[in-house]
Amino acid sequence: MVRSGKLRHVLLAAAFTAGGLVSAQAAELFSPPPAQPVAPSANEDWYLTLGASGQAEPSYPGADNYSFRPGLIFSIRKASQLNVFRSVDDNPSIALFDTGTFRIGAVGRLDWGRSEDDAFRLTGLGDVGVAVEAGGFAEWYITDWFRTRAELRYGVGGFEGIRGLIGADVIVPYGQWRFAVGPRLTYGGSGYMETYFGITPQQAFVANAWGNPLPVYNAGAGFDLVGATAQLTYNFRNGFEAGVYGTYGRLLGDAASSPLTSDANQFMAGVSLSYTFNIGKAWW
Repeated sequence: MVRSGKLRHVLLAAAFTAGGLVSAQAAELFSPPPAQPVAPSANEDWYLTLGASGQAEPSYPGADNYSFRPGLIFSIRKASQLNVFRSVDDNPSIALFDTGTFRIGAVGRLDWGRSEDDAFRLTGLGDVGVAVEAGGFAEWYITDWFRTRAELRYGVGGFEGIRGLIGADVIVPYGQWRFAVGPRLTYGGSGYMETYFGITPQQAFVANAWGNPLPVYNAGAGFDLVGATAQLTYNFRNGFEAGVYGTYGRLLGDAASSPLTSDANQFMAGVSLSYTFNIGKAWW
């Protein structure tokens, strides 16, 4: 974990720099992005995208110190959708209904939880375990350069409750490069908000006994963070795609006012690498 002062400048620089990406390969598996979304055909092959990402992000929601965490890239698309924009911060998903410009499907995410040792102000609260979030998403390409996406997930494990996401991206292609930027807005149900920003009477009693003067605090459901994500990706045309991205977010409402929040300004930055390959016709 690193204090936020100098790290914020590093995160913002990483978000808008692609100096580490490699020059183009000669293979012709993919045409240069982006492609205009087209209606999928029943006879098309399906393609699986697998990859990994790593990002620096607040150690817990509202923290002013940072941790590095891995991420999974996973999606399944028909051939006609290969060059359609996919954000590097999209959660793993699979489309179950696809018209070419409108997609609906399943989405999942891991919430890494929170350790009582992450900060002194968490003393006496106990740890929050890993939660598995699963739900659905909807995606609409209003034009080939403007995408909107919404997710609604339900988490179980470390917290139990609803998580939501609304986002949009303006997409600017340049050869094998693609830049995108757009807003993000997240929603936390009462179970999520109470777990990460609330303080129960029992937690307040234990925290005060350990010298951590926390009051009882009720955090209700609502929009908890607004911000924007910028990203730059490079398609090698041989199945590989690499990207860098960064996000700035500002906590809202009960999340921003919580005694557990050290900093309402939340920064994230990361890198990603994925590979796409043909898995043939759909067996289903």
